[in-house]
Amino acid sequence: MNIKMQLCGLTILLLIMFFYNQKEMIGLYTEKIFKCALYVNIYCLSMDILSVIMIVNQDFIPKLLVLAVCKLYIASLIWSGYSALVYASTDAFRIFKTNKMVKIFGFAVLVDTIIIFLTPIYTYRDRDTVYTYGSSCIATYIGGVIIIIATLLIVILYGRLMNSKRRNAIITWMLIWLVAAFTQFLFSKLLVVGFASAIGIFILFLELENPESHIDKSTGLFNAMAFDDYLKQIYNEDQECCGIFISLEESRYYNVNMGEINDALYEIIEFLRKIPGAKIFKTDYREISIIFTDKDKMEEGYRLIEDRFKQEWNTGKDDMSLLLLHPYFLKIPSKSVAENSDDMIMTLKYFKNHIMDNPEVHCTVVDENTIEKKKTKEDMISAIVSALDEDRVEVFYQPIYSTEEKKFVSAEALVRIRKDDGSLIPPGLFIPVAEETGLILKLGKRVFEKTCQFIKENDIQQYGVEYIEVNLSVVQCENDMLARVYMDIMNKYGVDPKYINLEITESASVVLKKTLLKNMDALIKYGVRFSLDDFGNGESNLNYILDMPVDIVKFDRDMTNAYFENTTAKHVLPAVTNMIKGLELKVVAEGVETEKQLKTLEGLGIDYIQGFYFSRPIKGKEFIEFVKTRNMNKQ
Repeated sequence: MNIKMQLCGLTILLLIMFFYNQKEMIGLYTEKIFKCALYVNIYCLSMDILSVIMIVNQDFIPKLLVLAVCKLYIASLIWSGYSALVYASTDAFRIFKTNKMVKIFGFAVLVDTIIIFLTPIYTYRDRDTVYTYGSSCIATYIGGVIIIIATLLIVILYGRLMNSKRRNAIITWMLIWLVAAFTQFLFSKLLVVGFASAIGIFILFLELENPESHIDKSTGLFNAMAFDDYLKQIYNEDQECCGIFISLEESRYYNVNMGEINDALYEIIEFLRKIPGAKIFKTDYREISIIFTDKDKMEEGYRLIEDRFKQEWNTGKDDMSLLLLHPYFLKIPSKSVAENSDDMIMTLKYFKNHIMDNPEVHCTVVDENTIEKKKTKEDMISAIVSALDEDRVEVFYQPIYSTEEKKFVSAEALVRIRKDDGSLIPPGLFIPVAEETGLILKLGKRVFEKTCQFIKENDIQQYGVEYIEVNLSVVQCENDMLARVYMDIMNKYGVDPKYINLEITESASVVLKKTLLKNMDALIKYGVRFSLDDFGNGESNLNYILDMPVDIVKFDRDMTNAYFENTTAKHVLPAVTNMIKGLELKVVAEGVETEKQLKTLEGLGIDYIQGFYFSRPIKGKEFIEFVKTRNMNKQ
């Protein structure tokens, strides 16, 4: 009786079963199908061994029982093959429950099993050679080969949809099994089919189904690969889920040693494991992702986690080694915020970076509203980039009136972006996005170039225009190369720097003040002048004026309107105007819309007036016609 190969194969499968059941499972369908395939093959090999034993001892065992066991064994071979087909289909077609091919082959296997039990089988025994033959065996070979070929076709045709390792492992398994089946068919005494099946299961276990491959070694939690597989199944099966994502990357804002976070991580993990209904993953170096299938449990879990993080964690060094952490939280109430698992992972990365760039915000709820804002922002980024690439960035000019000379002596250059359809995007929509993403550097440079080109082509001085004001954003003021770049542009277009007045804002003067002053000093020496823009908007402070080498101060529209609408503010604007003029600086009032406002501000000694009363921002050609008509009539 030669059953060494079968015993060897059975031992391999029993060891796999032992180690497989020691670890916590994620709950993937591939895990469940692999486990079924493992048990089917254990049963198959056990029946193989039992059938050999019974054939060898058939003189002492009822013949009907021997034949029944032999038929149970060969039928199990068909079901073993079917388990491989189901396993492959679960990955290839994703949704096992509704896969028609799986159901059709399941019915075919059932029919073949009935045929096996209804057709005759015979046994052969000669010393160490033991095997079965007959119509039942033929039906088994035919059914088995069909199942193997069908499995190979599924893998070949739909392999691009599968995990590449799983695809290669299944192909190897089926080829080994096919070779073994033909070998046993040609040489009946070589009982290698069961062992070949065990080898296939062993390959799958090593390559894909070893639970250790889904475990993070440092924490014992499920790892990022497990998270990815789990998310894919959730979307493929259209299951509902929600989640909390915790990032402990706080070192850039808090004086926390990353080693201390590592020490506290063990206590954190033990706490998180006790959250009801939670499946926990370590998805990055300092990131933990928690998935729930019930929204109420997620909300309860978040309350528990948030309350616990208000307390200190023990780093494990001694009783006094306590650490207070300030993690960043993302809450996702529903998977509907993303179309698929890849989209969800990209969404998590986006909002993780977004929240970590805002140290005051420690929790963001990612719902339909925030996703819509994200999409709007991405669309705006795309619009800005395409406008820069396709030269759809335009400069409009708003005239500035001199109360002393009674004519228009300047204009503020204002950026506009034109869509493909010819309409304009309001600056309030694209400028904040450009500043946040750094695109304002390219946008600001383009505006300055177009302004210099406009000055060169129109000889603005002949119309009484003395200079053009161009805004500088906070981001531009932080750039060390600002002065050099702007001087190069003026040289390129041959523009006298006296025609340029650069506007900085109060907030710009705070950020990287040393860099700003260095740029201002270089440009002032070159011949450029500066204005302090939006005075009165935000934390207005006369120290800004004292610290900044500016020639002009521009009152924000809100400050101008407050003088006419607010009794208290009525005393502020004249006092501030007198102080600024006492410093021998000029004053511009923005937002003037009526003749009454104009006359009143003239009476207060305001030097320049800007607003809709005279003109909205207009295109370059319209501005030239405007000042040509208005200023020429004054002469």
